[in-house]
Amino acid sequence: MLRNESGVYFLDPLQLHKLRNIPAFPASRKLSLNVGISEIEVLVTAAAIQLPTREILLVPETALLEDIDARTILKWNGSSWEKWQYYDDRSEKFYKMIFVASGKPPTVEISGIKMHVTEDGNPALDTARKLRSLGYVRGKVLDTCCGLGYSAIALAQQPNVTEVYTVEKSPVMLRLCRENPWSQELFTTPKITLIEADTAEIITTLEDNTFSAILHDPPRYTLAPELYEITFYQHCYRVLRQKGRVYHYTGNPQKGRKRGLPERTMMRLKTAGFRIVQQAYQGVTAVK
Repeated sequence: MLRNESGVYFLDPLQLHKLRNIPAFPASRKLSLNVGISEIEVLVTAAAIQLPTREILLVPETALLEDIDARTILKWNGSSWEKWQYYDDRSEKFYKMIFVASGKPPTVEISGIKMHVTEDGNPALDTARKLRSLGYVRGKVLDTCCGLGYSAIALAQQPNVTEVYTVEKSPVMLRLCRENPWSQELFTTPKITLIEADTAEIITTLEDNTFSAILHDPPRYTLAPELYEITFYQHCYRVLRQKGRVYHYTGNPQKGRKRGLPERTMMRLKTAGFRIVQQAYQGVTAVK
């Protein structure tokens, strides 16, 4: 199990707006420093933000504020504010945490591609729709691509789910999980086992007939084509129990084509052995 290393402060665009519109200093304001989960009363001066614990955070520098957009979240690094984003030298991918809406969990962009559907302003709603498409599940569940952990957390909250195995290979994504206030149940929920590994590799080591359901929410095809191959689906079929279900997020980047990604995915799942395969919310479901 990976350790929770959270404890970081954040300023999202709504909090920055509050700071910019203070007419006179010092001023008492309620701010959220955990991306909208809760608010605390702070004392703001022209140069600093004083927390109830007497801890002092500097006000973000003007040059930084001029170099952000309406989705940028700032992270306190212990001495100054910086954009909540990282570049992964190993994969050559750029990870940026994105503010979506007030009181809603943030999402992440990987090299410009968002990891959640956010048209409704709520990544949690996107997660709920995926779980609804998966249907009623119980026992042990495999979440193949952890991401920010929202799906694993939601699965573990279901009373009839006894254990959630969730897999993540990116050390940068795991760092974001440790920092993200909305991901903390990933590290504190006894039902969740978080594995740092490549899903395409780890699934080959899992025992037959282990899971009652699989939530497969991979990055876009261009970022991880190995997670859309028949060989991977065959292993999904193998580790599922009889009548086990899969929800497979595909999105539809080629919408309008007669054989877009969802249609090709359905054909591959059938080839892998799944007997009931049909389209669902932003993807495909299949039954062993």
